[in-house]
Amino acid sequence: MRASAFLLVILFILVIPFRPFRPALWVTPILAQQPKVAVTGTVADTSGGVLPDAAVEAIAAGQTVATATTGPDGQYRIELAAGTPHQLRVRRAGFGDQTLELHTAAGDMTRDIVMGIAAVSDSVVVTASRMRESRAAATESLSVFTAEDIAALGSHSLADILRQAPALNVESTGREGSATSLFARGGESDYNLVLIDGVRVNASGGQFDFGRISGGEIERVEVVRGAQSALYGSDAIGSVVQIFTKRAGPGDPPRAAGSIEGGTFNTWRGDLSILGGARRMVDYHAGVTYRGSDGAFGDVLPEKDRFDEPAFNGGAGFTLGGRAIVRTGFRYSNGRSRAVGPIVYGSRDTGTTYETKDRSWHLDYTQRLTSQLSHTANVAYFRSESLSADTIADTRYDVYAVLTGRPGAIFPDNTQLVRLVTQAEYNALNAGAQRLGAGEFLATTAFGVSDFPFSSRNQFRRPAFRYQADVTWNETQVLSGGYEYERETNPLNAAFLVENHAYFVQQQFKVEDRWFVTVGARINDNSRFGTEAMPKLSVGGFPVQFRAGPISSVKVFTNIGRGIKNPNFFELFGGGSVDGNSNLHPERARTIDAGAELTFDSQRWLGRVTYFDNRYDAQVAFRSSGPSGDGRPDYLNIDGSKAQGLELEWALQRAWLGVIASGSYSLVDTKVVAFVSTSEQFQPGQPLLRRPRHAATARLTYVRGRAALNFDMRYTGKRHDSSFLFMSSPQFPGRPIDIGVNPTYALFGIGGDVRVHDDLTVYLRIDNLTDEKYESALGYPGLPRAVMVGGRFSIGR
Repeated sequence: MRASAFLLVILFILVIPFRPFRPALWVTPILAQQPKVAVTGTVADTSGGVLPDAAVEAIAAGQTVATATTGPDGQYRIELAAGTPHQLRVRRAGFGDQTLELHTAAGDMTRDIVMGIAAVSDSVVVTASRMRESRAAATESLSVFTAEDIAALGSHSLADILRQAPALNVESTGREGSATSLFARGGESDYNLVLIDGVRVNASGGQFDFGRISGGEIERVEVVRGAQSALYGSDAIGSVVQIFTKRAGPGDPPRAAGSIEGGTFNTWRGDLSILGGARRMVDYHAGVTYRGSDGAFGDVLPEKDRFDEPAFNGGAGFTLGGRAIVRTGFRYSNGRSRAVGPIVYGSRDTGTTYETKDRSWHLDYTQRLTSQLSHTANVAYFRSESLSADTIADTRYDVYAVLTGRPGAIFPDNTQLVRLVTQAEYNALNAGAQRLGAGEFLATTAFGVSDFPFSSRNQFRRPAFRYQADVTWNETQVLSGGYEYERETNPLNAAFLVENHAYFVQQQFKVEDRWFVTVGARINDNSRFGTEAMPKLSVGGFPVQFRAGPISSVKVFTNIGRGIKNPNFFELFGGGSVDGNSNLHPERARTIDAGAELTFDSQRWLGRVTYFDNRYDAQVAFRSSGPSGDGRPDYLNIDGSKAQGLELEWALQRAWLGVIASGSYSLVDTKVVAFVSTSEQFQPGQPLLRRPRHAATARLTYVRGRAALNFDMRYTGKRHDSSFLFMSSPQFPGRPIDIGVNPTYALFGIGGDVRVHDDLTVYLRIDNLTDEKYESALGYPGLPRAVMVGGRFSIGR
């Protein structure tokens, strides 16, 4: 019913005559015209040849305020407000973006621009340094996913997008909308800082559900791997994931855009956005998204497994006097589903609820004071509520299994499921009436798997303020510094109050536009955890700059950083049958990576190799029996773990016979180095849970005319996991046993789309093409084959 109502709303909006948005009269004083001067010049390459069709943008306070295109003679003309500092950015396919500082005087000016050959895949990124920079100049380990990538993959959530990045392992507990975690380069699931339009949206201690952001909201995703606490503070010790929602520019015409699709398991998804600009001074956007599904396992579950998630995102930006811009935005989402448990092992849990509500808001002010000095102030607010509950005590069930391997051994020699059996089969095998295979043994849940009613409600609030000033000196060197404040509370527990004051500085050096160094540090003064220092150093450059030829570029880079991750609310205060530990210290990380990126055949092919070495100390581990003598479990800091590995990436960047392709392979070797064994799953020498040693992805797109065919593959190798069944075996009396090996799987997807009209593209997508049976986490089956049919539209552009 919710899906049908949502689709009717979209159709109703689309049949209303679409009229251009006119800014309200109250905006008129803000948009008062200033005296104009003309800036003219010629755009040429390094040989002196003129470049027609180059796009010239004038930027003030981070906002595009005017544009022009060079003519056949390479000349451009652009009119700008007099007496105002601007940046001129020039772009043309096959050449690197060129930017120059410009302070308009009272009269007309001339500025000629020379462009060099650039990376085919070059673009502007912001997450690696918290400033706009060329991706080619960024020395961090960075992945970028555009709206075109998301559409080609058929990604319905943030989790689906991130699965294509190297060394990012994404695991969920079932179908769409189930709890989903990200493990970056072997780090823990709460080692990832997540930003939506610049607002930090992690809950207490870095917790975040990557399955609860719809792909329909997302315009672009940037992922930086490695410790980034020097820039972002706590939680950013494994990766930073920044999501940019859909937005227009002030020069864009008003339009409506969106998509609608439906398919297997009564799954419906849709989004609609109204966005545009006005008078090159105002931009606005408002969008709604919805996704819902009945789940894939209704044939075995006793009650419906419905998931629904509507979301809203809106905002606007205003340019003030050509020097400053004010931008604000608001986002709301509400995900509602159940938590069905490990149904592979027989769970048929009823009466469960898993609901999340997130709200975020931001107000940004950016001003360019002079051609060398700019500053930004930001106020943000994040509020989340979650409810996880089970209102029914279901009948206890038993698990009977045939296993192989050695209980308590180090992966991959630990226990692996051969097959589940019935109680009658178990008894026959145990009595010797039937024979076990070589190396096999029996195991069962001796006292059954019980289900206890519970209700866990959490609320979280985080107001924040940030100020940053940027000074450009010696033309290309940038010094940044500032202050950040956050206040975290849980209204349900007055004892949880954490205030953090942070001071940061960063210097970016550029030498001959080919060598780059970024050095920075951050000091956190935390009301609960004290003072911490977090440095970072990034170095890289081009021994061989972009050029035509068999080897068309060589780039090298290395990064080292230190970071922290504060304990979460539950670890500090506990709940239910678990004690908290208010004396916990922050977890710490030291990460190093180094690599090289090469392009071949005039940049047709790209190859990248990165080695990383991470050390995690003072990690928080669960302890089954605390020191208080009450027998209740709690948490403690232990020595930690390490992760080393390789990331290999390749791409066919320029189409060959209509084909472009890319792929990656990751080797992630994790190991617990703690001296204290807190469980069979976390003991010295054991790999970390749910981090596959080997993983790979591949993508291929074939385009012909108005049609495109997309193919993708994702391979996940064998990994250490746990069923958490706490079984026993007659062959190993007195020893607790869990299934500890999750087998290898490979998933394939295929899709095609046809642009039937300039404003409409229809598509078909098949996920898990071979209907592979697999478990993302032990006991939780992955989605079977699914077929989706839909369309993407845009009206008014």
